[in-house]
Amino acid sequence: MIDRTHINLKAMVIPMKMLNDFILSERDTIIQALIKINKNTTGTVVVVDEAHKLLGTLTDGDIRRALINNVSLNSSVEKIYHKKCIFFHEDYDKKQAGQAFNQYIKIIPIINSDRVIVDILEKKDFPSEYEPKTNAVLIMAGGLGTRLRPLTQHLPKPMLKVGDKPILQLIIERLKRFGFSNILLSVNYKSDVIENYFMDGAAFGVSIRYIRENKRMGTAGSITLAENYLNEPFIVMNGDILTNLDFNHLLEFHQKNGFYMTVCSRSYEMQVPYGVLNIDNENIVSLDEKPIFRYVVSGGIYVLDPATIKSIPRDEYYDIPQLIDSLLGKRQKVGNFPILDYWMDIGKIEDYHEANKDIKNQFERLTYV
Repeated sequence: MIDRTHINLKAMVIPMKMLNDFILSERDTIIQALIKINKNTTGTVVVVDEAHKLLGTLTDGDIRRALINNVSLNSSVEKIYHKKCIFFHEDYDKKQAGQAFNQYIKIIPIINSDRVIVDILEKKDFPSEYEPKTNAVLIMAGGLGTRLRPLTQHLPKPMLKVGDKPILQLIIERLKRFGFSNILLSVNYKSDVIENYFMDGAAFGVSIRYIRENKRMGTAGSITLAENYLNEPFIVMNGDILTNLDFNHLLEFHQKNGFYMTVCSRSYEMQVPYGVLNIDNENIVSLDEKPIFRYVVSGGIYVLDPATIKSIPRDEYYDIPQLIDSLLGKRQKVGNFPILDYWMDIGKIEDYHEANKDIKNQFERLTYV
């Protein structure tokens, strides 16, 4: 790992950036890059040599493509980062720098005459609005939240506060930032609390319609109730998820690849707390001390083509995993979009407490304002 104590003195006069959160060497691993990306929340890191001279940049998209191609998390970033990248010298023109940002470029390195990194410009330093979108976002907000009792005894789970705002408000504000204002809320349990708080959404800069489940319909069944509003690719997500996901990038990924459905995925690790014996009959072949098993799990966020609704039974309980199985059985293209940003599924009491810690030091400073 790079030690910032050796960085050029010119960089030290820039106290605003913690440069170590943005830089790594090409010998560092993908997992080390992900840790940096998760910490700086920009989706990008800068690759430098031992003298802190600029070599290139690495984005979460580069890592996502590598993982899809079965590259190990323990591989070095040497073969997957971009050696050609945009950068500016110390005497850069601010207007020109602002114009260099786009949906893919989130940070721009600033170098001195020796090509040493002295600062990092972030896209958020040059505010720009995403184009408004008509695509609907269907948020599943009707769950009972039984695992969060007693917190959900008088409130629906999406209305529990993280920081000083309900989870659902944080989700809607995030979507609005990326141009999504056509919001559909699927409600059931204590729906009046949600409807009285958000009304038609005007106070939050969005338009909200309510999809009322008269009975439990499952995560996919309620989609049929919103069919009249879903005439172009739409996003479906659970109402208990906080994430720094770039929803604009997600939609573009889905459309560019022509998927029938795109499933956002998340890497999940489980560690066995014991030494695991590998046995061949009576013989112990080897012992793996507290091994870690890694899985790819659904992140509770999806993009669907309107045609997928035809695969959902009417007026009965039906879940998203059943829909995925149905589409795969029909040989429809189902895409995988790994979530490399902050992501928290608030399903249990400990998750809720963790999210309240995270909002102070992890994702609040990025977009939840």
